[in-house]
This record gives sequence, C-alpha cells and structure tokens, in this order.
Amino acid sequence: MVSPSPTPPVARERDASALKNRSKTRSKSSEEIPVPLSATFANRADPRFILAFSIPTNSKGMKILCREPVSVWNGSYSHPLGVPYDEQDSMLFFDNVLVPWDRVFMLYESGPLLRDFAAGINFTEWANLCRIHERMKLMTAVATMIAEAIGVLEYREVAAKVGEMTMYTQMWHHAMEGVEHGAHMGEGGVMALGSMAGMNIYFAQTSARMVQLLREVSGSGLIMQPSENDLANPELRPYLDRYMRGKSVDAEYKSRLYRLAHDLAVSSSGMRQEVYEYWHGGDPNRNRINLLRGYDQSDIRARIEELVSRPLPHGESGV
Repeated sequence: MVSPSPTPPVARERDASALKNRSKTRSKSSEEIPVPLSATFANRADPRFILAFSIPTNSKGMKILCREPVSVWNGSYSHPLGVPYDEQDSMLFFDNVLVPWDRVFMLYESGPLLRDFAAGINFTEWANLCRIHERMKLMTAVATMIAEAIGVLEYREVAAKVGEMTMYTQMWHHAMEGVEHGAHMGEGGVMALGSMAGMNIYFAQTSARMVQLLREVSGSGLIMQPSENDLANPELRPYLDRYMRGKSVDAEYKSRLYRLAHDLAVSSSGMRQEVYEYWHGGDPNRNRINLLRGYDQSDIRARIEELVSRPLPHGESGV
C-alpha cells in the first residue's frame, strides 16, 4: 500500500539509476525486497506512480519501521495461530534510495503488467485464492466442531449460521473450479488461468461476515477458557473437568478448540488478519469501480437495446 503522500515515488532519473522517495509496506526479514505494482495501481492515470523494482534491504537511504508484534505470548500453547504465524508488517521509507536500472522492472508504463493480468498469467494471485479457501474451510470446520462440542448444532438458528459459512466456502470452491476450468494455453506456450475477476473483492466483504458468524456460534466461551497451565494445575483441574467440559467432550478438548477459535476471531492476531483480508487487495471500493469499468456488458446491453427499441408486448391474446 503506497502512502498517500503527494510526493512522486521517483525523485529523478540518472543514466545508471533512478532515485526514489517514498514509503511502502514490505517485510523486514528478507535480504532482497521486491517492490511490486498491483493491478489496481497499474490503472492510475498518473504515470509517475507506475513503478516496480527490487532492491537489497541494506540499501543506503532505506529505513524500516516494524509494527508491534501480536505474538506476545511466547512459549504458550494457548495461541496456536498468533504465536507461530505472526506475519510481521513493516513500512519501508525510501530517502533518495538509488535503484539501478537493471533492478527496475517497470517505470511509467503499466501495459506489460496489465496484459499479463488480462491473459491470466497471475499465479501469485491463484496462490492467494488457495490460501483463502483453506481459511474459509478452517473457520467453517471450527464453528461446526464448537457447535457440536457445546451441544447446540441441532438448534435451528445455530445450524443456519454454520450453514451460511458452509455456503460461502462452497461458493468459493466452485469459483476456483471455474478458474481452473477456464485455464488455457497462453502466448509463448505458458499456461494461463481463467478469469479471477471479483474474487478478492468478494472475500474482502465475506471474511468479516464469517468471523462474525464464528463469534455468534461460539458465544461467550471465546473469552473465558483455561490455559494449558490451568489445565495442568492439580487444584483447578477437578473444577475444570466438572464445570468447563462440553456436552460429550472433556475440558482439554473444549478449551483447546475454543483457543483456536479465539485466535481466529478475537485475539489481536485474529483482528490483524481480518484487517489484512479487507485491505491487502487494495481499497475494495476502488476495486469494485475498476471491476465495473472492465466488465464486458456489450452483448447483454445490445439485446436490451434491441428489446426496448420497439413497443414491448403487453400480454394480450393474439399480440
């Protein structure tokens, strides 16, 4: 996500390089940093913002700001997602950073990138869609297992909520099958995927709904569950076994299942992930506008125009 500063990213050009002034979100853990151009920004009217390159992390003039980690419970088994999978976010600041021309992939002209996207040569995006599918399956399965563990899945309103999550997951599965079915041989003998238009936008608005449904199915148990230390406490354990067990499961199973749901829907890690799912593809409203502008309606518009170019039938006998 490029910062909203009005300063153009390229300060000036030299014979052997370009000087860059800008900020950019990128990982701090790699030695070489790719700074890509998203399809959304490739459509910008101002060519000064069309830029893609890679550069060493220790380049002169580049500074890195990392956010506070969400994995604050080091060594705990009670945060199965937040601790091992904390994906660090960082902001890169480019203060007159010299980018050699042989590291510049694109400058001022986005045509090649847009042609690749239009041709379906976008396997990075396909990998992201696969990741989203696994996340949807995980949330749906956790909601189902919690509803079973606390004995509420047979309730109509609970089953309907889990069914809604299942619907989103199945719709995504069928959409991915459509992308695979539309795969074809592209230019130069490279396989290209079918259209993925609109899928990221759909999940940006669906993800929050699935998280909310998981919270509603799980109830207040998301907040109060014993930790691994509590389960190992001989004084507490008899009370946990008696009062914090599930319908047909013990306290260990129920608490660990709820801890997983907590990391998906309540913890700082889960909330960071939810913000990520909404914004990582760019502004959803802008993406919807770009989707509309690129959506081919010529065939159906022509049929409608032909229909309304003459008096419409009014349903009387013999007309």
